[in-house]
Amino acid sequence: MKKMKKTTIVAALSLMAVSCSNTPSPTTGNVALKASAVSTTGKPSLTARTASTVVITDFQINIGKIKFEKDEQGQVQSADSIYDDDVKLVGPFLLDILDPDKTLTQIITSVNIPNAQYEEIKFKFEKSILPGEMLGKTYLIKGTIDGKNFSIWSSQDVELKMDFADPTKDFTVNSNDLTLNIKIQLDGLMAKLTSLASQNLLQDTDGDGVIEISTDNDDGHHDIGEQIRNLLENETHLDDKD
Repeated sequence: MKKMKKTTIVAALSLMAVSCSNTPSPTTGNVALKASAVSTTGKPSLTARTASTVVITDFQINIGKIKFEKDEQGQVQSADSIYDDDVKLVGPFLLDILDPDKTLTQIITSVNIPNAQYEEIKFKFEKSILPGEMLGKTYLIKGTIDGKNFSIWSSQDVELKMDFADPTKDFTVNSNDLTLNIKIQLDGLMAKLTSLASQNLLQDTDGDGVIEISTDNDDGHHDIGEQIRNLLENETHLDDKD
């Protein structure tokens, strides 16, 4: 997705929905969105970030937009209802999900949305425009491999459709409070980095003291950067449990 001063910035969100003064507000429920890095147990864990030769110390992500998509098949929609639209949120939401000074599961945002059955959430990961080490990056992962510093990042925007591991499962808002957790499974990333390191494929070719792995071509690791980006996308899921 270093031991430096941490800064987590959550910008004001805006709910992009058309409103009309003559139309009554719909009945809503509150949805809290969280994010966490997890191990094979499915629970947030400090051990998820440490393998025999690989230690992940930082994992920052920048979410530009969030969209709740309604299940058109699972409910009756009225043709003229403005509340039949999907719900969109605009960030940015910049998170450091391995910040030792914060809980292992962090709240992205909490918002009231209309009662409905929703089938998935779309996340737009965008390059951060805020000053700092995340500038121009959608995610940044830092740590050590065999004691050597590494940095993994991408400058590519990506839209990720996220639903439950069970494809038949939707989530329903019915004037209730609901918590949804984005879980990023770290086991695959740890195994990938361990394997690459054992094959001596991760090198600091520019001699700056950091093994850089990105979807650009830092240290000549473009292909590996693309593999890791795809792996992270495949290992990110939605859950209704902490």
